[in-house]
Amino acid sequence: MPYNADQAFIQQQWLDEAYPRENTLILGNGFYCLFELPHGASRLQDKVWLPALDHRPAEACEGLATLGCSAHGPEPWQALGGECAAHGGDGFLALQEKDSQRLIWLLVLRETNPFAQVRIRDRHIEAQSTSGVSVCIPIERPDQLTLVWPAC
Repeated sequence: MPYNADQAFIQQQWLDEAYPRENTLILGNGFYCLFELPHGASRLQDKVWLPALDHRPAEACEGLATLGCSAHGPEPWQALGGECAAHGGDGFLALQEKDSQRLIWLLVLRETNPFAQVRIRDRHIEAQSTSGVSVCIPIERPDQLTLVWPAC
């Protein structure tokens, strides 16, 4: 099946808590979405999609510190949020299957600070970072998220 190696790579990276240190959406099906996110922007910009094994990150990192997770509910998945351990100014949000902990997607956002409050509501993940960045992510289309940055 196409992209099986990419899928396996992503799942192993998730287990190893390894990820590229850049604005990235990592899909469990084997694809990366690289994007720009200027400070204050409400949407992802200049998105580029590619198979995971085709990407060579400039800087790879390890370690994700989970600071918040969604309450257990009837959904088959769970949302996690926290800090990218390589740099405290970077935050992550992830969606995983509850039973298997298989990654559905992982979102790494530079310079947002860690995400400590996470909840699932109306098929969206709502989260807030320790610096006040709020994000609303459609579970099925995480690339269409919206952000609200705190006033400076």
